[in-house]
Amino acid sequence: MRLVSILKRMSRPRQCVHSYRSKRVGTKNGFTIIETLVSTTVSFLALTGAVSLLVAGTSTWYKGEGKMLAETQSQRSVRMISGELREAMSVTVDGNGLGVSYRLPVINGSTGNYTTPAIWDNVVRRIEYVSGTIRVVTDGESRILSRNVILTDPQSSGGAAAYVIFAPGSGFIIRKLSVMVATQTATTKGSYTKSRSRETVYLRNIPELSRG
Repeated sequence: MRLVSILKRMSRPRQCVHSYRSKRVGTKNGFTIIETLVSTTVSFLALTGAVSLLVAGTSTWYKGEGKMLAETQSQRSVRMISGELREAMSVTVDGNGLGVSYRLPVINGSTGNYTTPAIWDNVVRRIEYVSGTIRVVTDGESRILSRNVILTDPQSSGGAAAYVIFAPGSGFIIRKLSVMVATQTATTKGSYTKSRSRETVYLRNIPELSRG
């Protein structure tokens, strides 16, 4: 009996040590609440940073795309207007500088060239600004040449100075005309990208340009 009691006493500390070691091992293999909160916070901050970079990149892309579109619109408008007026035999600029009436000479059907001397083809033509657009009117039929046209010069001081689309050159006999078009394109909410194009047109077939 005594031997059995001694053996029981000797075995008890070993059980306690084994139990304590098991608890320590269990603590090392798991995650505490503090560790979980820290890892969650770090993940949230990293995700927030990635989203911010994505939003900033998207905004920059929209602004670049809007700028290219605005430049294309203004350059295309000036190029087409210049092509029309360059061959005109008569041009009258409106008093406000926002429209022109012009006449083109007859084209020789066999050669494809304008007749000499120049003879009006009897077609009434106009290029004019109407409610944010530039339109070409041919014998009463209108087509839009450019949209999103603005009447403030984006390259002026503060970008708010008014300009005229058609400005005759100076001198007694006028054979040149300045054409300028400014357009804007929406990029992000409440933001616009603006562009301006200008060209001086030298009139080939016109004896004189007049002001309205």
